[in-house]
Formats: sequence, structure tokens, C-alpha cells
Amino acid sequence: MNKRKQRGWLAWGVSLACVAGLAQAQTQTFSDGLGSISQDEMRMELDGAPPEIRAAMSREQMSSFIGRVLTERRMAEAARTSGLADSPPVRANILRATREILARAYVDTELDKVAASLPDLTELARERYMVTRGAYIVNEAVRVSHILFAVDEAAGKDDAAAKSRAEEVLKRLRAGADFAELAKDYSDDTGSKRAGGELRGWSDKGRFVAPFEEAAYALKTGAISDPVRTRFGYHIIKLHEKREARQQTFEEVKDKLVADVRKELLGNKRQELVTKFQGGKPVEVDDAALKTLKNP
Repeated sequence: MNKRKQRGWLAWGVSLACVAGLAQAQTQTFSDGLGSISQDEMRMELDGAPPEIRAAMSREQMSSFIGRVLTERRMAEAARTSGLADSPPVRANILRATREILARAYVDTELDKVAASLPDLTELARERYMVTRGAYIVNEAVRVSHILFAVDEAAGKDDAAAKSRAEEVLKRLRAGADFAELAKDYSDDTGSKRAGGELRGWSDKGRFVAPFEEAAYALKTGAISDPVRTRFGYHIIKLHEKREARQQTFEEVKDKLVADVRKELLGNKRQELVTKFQGGKPVEVDDAALKTLKNP
């Protein structure tokens, strides 16, 4: 046999092996020693799980889930064998669960159809933007860190002592010491000291008490303030970044607006679907019927 034929037969053999492996994977069964379930049955069990959760399941999580399904199957069979499936409370719960699942499935299916037929919502979103531009202003803000030297007479931290500590730490900062490390060592603000004194994220203007805010906004980027007295004590402030107030453009908020319009349209459609099946008048229950229904 020449080499070309040998390669052909080898490729054909590999293909057969791959097909066999695929078939084996498709027909695989899972067992916990007491029972088993097919791969196709498990796929049906997983159909109700949210796609993002299903996709993120690890091998161990999937194994645990399959084991739980097998256990519950055996428990359910034991319940049927003992006649529990025919007891009024269990029957009522099964009917209620079935009704709720079917009602949700109907609404979700109809909304999926509506969602698939929605047009491009960009222009509707643009109209909403023009009417509500004021809602899309980025406020003036700063990113800052601070070291707090608390004044708390009851705890023995008087004004003079706190100010003295602040001035000592400030000298070290001016000499080149690391702000974050000193904040971890000396700050009395337990909420920020672990982060090196950083007040995480942007802080809009108006968030801080007046003396702190005035000092923070007066700083240049990277600069450190003198001790600033507030009702909490003395602060040394470091400005990381300052942001001016500005109007966001439509392109910046387009995705959010389109999503909001889409959600609103689908919400209205959901209400229409529910209303279509609602009766034309309130249900009336007299006293005798109410008493009968309330008592088991």
C-alpha cells in the first residue's frame, strides 16, 4: 500500500474514532450508584436554569446537581408509591406550580415574539434624551484620600492633641513619606484607612462637610492639604483627580436609553397580556363563602 493510501486509511480511521467518541458523549449516562440518568434527560432538567448560570457551572457543580436530581427522583418515586401524590395538599401544590409555570411561560414566550419584532429604538431613545437632558449631567466631583485625626473628648482625643498629631504626620508627608502607608498607620477613619485613606470612587460636589469640600476643591491634582478642621477632627487631604461638571452626549447614554425604552415597551406589552385574561369585574365573596374558604 502506498503512503497516500496509508494516510487516507489513517484519516478515515481517525474520523471513525471521532464519530464514535461523539456518539458515546451524546448517549452518556450518569450514575450515583443507586440510579442513573441519560445525558438527554439531564439537558431537559437544565432547560429551566438561567443560561448564564448553566454556562458557568463547573464540573463539580454539574456533578453535584446531577446527584441532587437523582436523589430527588428517588424521593419523588417513594412519594408516589406511598400515595402522597394523590393527597389533596400535594395535588393542590402541583396544580398551583403547574399553573404558575405555564402562565409565566406563556407571557415570556409572547414577550420574546414582541422583542424579536421591535424596530430600531435609537430615534425613540434620542427623543427621550432631548426631553430629559438634565438627567444626564455628570456632576463636578473629586477623587480624594484623607487621614483623619479624630477629636473625641470622651475618648481622650482633645483638639490640641489631634492637631499636633496631624502636623507631625504632615511634616513626614512633606518630606516624601507615602500617604497611603501613613493613612493605614495613623488615620482614625476606620472606613478608609485599610485602603490607604482613599474614599473610593468619585465624590460629587456637596457630599462632604463644607470645610473638607472647600479644601479638597482648592487643591491641585496630587497636592496635599494642610490640616483641615471639621466637626470630626483634623484631616489631611490628598487630591487624586478632579472632574468638571458636563453634559453627557447622546452617544454616551444611548445604550442605557435604548435599554430603558425597550424595557418600558415590553413592560407595557406584559401588562396588556395580563389584562387580556383578567375578568371584567371584581370577584365577589360573601361572608359565608369567606368563612368556608378560610377554614381548612
